[in-house]
Amino acid sequence: MKFGTFHLMEQPFTKSEAQVYAEHIEQFKLADKLGFDSVWLTEHHFSSVPYVPDVDGEYCVCASPYAMACAVAMITENVRIGTAVKILPLEHPLLTAEEAAMADILSGGRIDFGVGLGYRKYEFEGLRIPVEEKLERFNEALEIILGVWTTEEFSYEGKFWSVPRMTLVPRPIQKPHPPVWVATRLGTHEVIDYVASHGYHMLSAWAPPDQLGQAYKLMREARSNQGLDMDFPFTCVRHVFVAESDEEAKRKGTEYVDYYMKSTAQFRPIGDHERGQMVFGGPETCIEKIQELNEVAGINNLICWMNFGGLPIDMVKASMSLFVEEVMPKCREFGAVQQAAE
Repeated sequence: MKFGTFHLMEQPFTKSEAQVYAEHIEQFKLADKLGFDSVWLTEHHFSSVPYVPDVDGEYCVCASPYAMACAVAMITENVRIGTAVKILPLEHPLLTAEEAAMADILSGGRIDFGVGLGYRKYEFEGLRIPVEEKLERFNEALEIILGVWTTEEFSYEGKFWSVPRMTLVPRPIQKPHPPVWVATRLGTHEVIDYVASHGYHMLSAWAPPDQLGQAYKLMREARSNQGLDMDFPFTCVRHVFVAESDEEAKRKGTEYVDYYMKSTAQFRPIGDHERGQMVFGGPETCIEKIQELNEVAGINNLICWMNFGGLPIDMVKASMSLFVEEVMPKCREFGAVQQAAE
């Protein structure tokens, strides 16, 4: 298995934006030093009053994932740098193409191009973009971005954007382009066929292991039909908090889980099932949770959300270190993901 870290960049009102960014910079450096395979950045806008009432802080203060990706590129050497996700309908695709290309160059070809439609209506309203257009805008934007990355002289006439004949500079150094990851909460036949037919990868989040397992089987079928390699990354995001024991994890971490649950409930439906899906506890409990994801759901690439709910930076770093020392070595050895479909 491979392991990454996820960075929403929540901002409790007890911290400034500068402090939030500085703490995540520490985590990026530590993830690279400890041997995580990747770090993943997100994008959100307007996550505070008056758009979102009754939350004691900003849900996310990362408005530009590629600005942050360039910063990560300068302070790390080995981790891949992914976006989970860049919201394609919110920005002109040529700007996204240029920014992602710069990050790929500065990182030495370490960018994973994770994209999504967006799901928060107020973000579209704040930028005066009709939310009902997001799927069409997403499709156009991705076609344009990949087109200008791979075609010497590219032009496009679409419903929302037009591109005169041009050669984009800069371009990514990964060829033909950085790997494309498409976000979905639960893969449907339609989404999975789309992802597989284009050779993309799928980013999943909060679905339980049995539902992820069904999506994994569908992905194997779709890739087989396309004649694609069966050795492919199958990924999900999970909250991760590791302590010396289950009891210590509950004592130290429960209040931060509660804060996260309260803040997230402002944006999307959330229930105790999500709490139960967290990789939370002592090392052995966390290993068991990850093994279930591997064997039942086919997960072979786990993105670990380790800084959530306002966890103090020292606790985050301790959890990351314990995860690498006690959990990751055993999980690296888990069997081939193909077994999950049997």
